[in-house]
Amino acid sequence: MRISPLVAGLIGGFSAALLQAIFKVFPPPAYGVCIACHTRDLVNWILNKIANLGLGLAPVSKSFPVLTVVGIFIGALIAAIVYKEFKIKETHNPIIGFILGILVINFALLMGGCPIRETLRTAYGDIIALLSLIAMFVGVVVASEVYLKRRL
Repeated sequence: MRISPLVAGLIGGFSAALLQAIFKVFPPPAYGVCIACHTRDLVNWILNKIANLGLGLAPVSKSFPVLTVVGIFIGALIAAIVYKEFKIKETHNPIIGFILGILVINFALLMGGCPIRETLRTAYGDIIALLSLIAMFVGVVVASEVYLKRRL
């Protein structure tokens, strides 16, 4: 059974709105499916429960952790296994990859934005989010261009 991205988005959006209304869960504006923020909230929630550190959380994450990141990871893993695309790839330098990953997530938290959150904030009329979204787009295009020229 094939589900188009449009149908999946409509089902996900309608389900989120319905659950928000039923359980009266009101995330902060433009929280969306922000991988950077949800990862931070999940890690902070776990550390707060284990070590009672009192780290900051979004209001929606205070009573129960937002498990978006876990769901995306498990869903991607299942899809890769089902469609026989799961392959463990060796990177050329795992330390550099790890450091770059840390930098990306920290910069995303500093500017308040993964692309989804930036798009939601732009829809709310935030000019800084629009500039950030444009800068993110330009950065991806320039980095891709540099990478492709180096590879070819």
